[in-house]
Amino acid sequence: MPARVNLDGRISCPADARIPILDHGFLYGDSIYESFRTYRRGPILFERNFARLSRAAGDIGLELPWTEAALKREVLRTLDDAANADESLVRIIVTRGVGELVPDPATCPRPSTAIIVLPLAAPAEHLYRDGVAVIFSELKRDAHIASIKTGNLIHQVLGARQARNANAMEAIFLTPDGFVADGTRSNIYFVEDGRVLTPSTDVGIVAGITRSLVMEVAEAAGIPIREARFTPADIGDAAESFITSTTRGILPVTRIDGAPVGNGKVGPVTARLMEAFRSAVDALARKEPKT
Repeated sequence: MPARVNLDGRISCPADARIPILDHGFLYGDSIYESFRTYRRGPILFERNFARLSRAAGDIGLELPWTEAALKREVLRTLDDAANADESLVRIIVTRGVGELVPDPATCPRPSTAIIVLPLAAPAEHLYRDGVAVIFSELKRDAHIASIKTGNLIHQVLGARQARNANAMEAIFLTPDGFVADGTRSNIYFVEDGRVLTPSTDVGIVAGITRSLVMEVAEAAGIPIREARFTPADIGDAAESFITSTTRGILPVTRIDGAPVGNGKVGPVTARLMEAFRSAVDALARKEPKT
């Protein structure tokens, strides 16, 4: 039973999990979520995920039904029930709950929580050696709500479609005024003169948990990293690039919009960060209690 769903405390296989048709998460995307993968079959940095979930709940006026401790217990219980031999992908979704057929949160008396556990589908190893292609999307990032992880993900759906049609791994959004933001499910970075450059949070990006850990790892490794506003022209001469996300960790980017980044190969700064990141998450996983 590698895939399991915990719906308000009841664990079942996905086919048996049922969301009511009048749940506002389904009707209006009135929901928030967090995703993370396991390392050594357990979550790491769960407190950061919960903190971001709590911020998102506050941003949309939603009261979380479970405390951090209770939610973590349910995550661990669901992981244990799934009993995956390898690593898992976990998604937590909190919806506004069942209400009337109007977009008014006041009609929903209580929220609902789903915890989904699936076997982790990590990128193929050769992609870490050879790098991947990304494109700049024609869609624009809405800075007003982009930083809130809600169920309104049509931009990500359309961006992923663009990337697939271009044979790319990821589509990177720009803001309406032309600054580089983030991808459909990743943050992006560029390397110039040995420094790592990445869009700042005030551009309107999702501040990824992996992003925060990468910045800490870079600092510990003595690799300068700077957050700022960049246009595609600003980083046109970048020697290296990479993206980060929950399931991918650090994934090198060797082509953008069909053109090679630097010499078209994984660069030394990216390679050094990848090694340091893997060591960091392994150390965190060894220290994380599994109960």
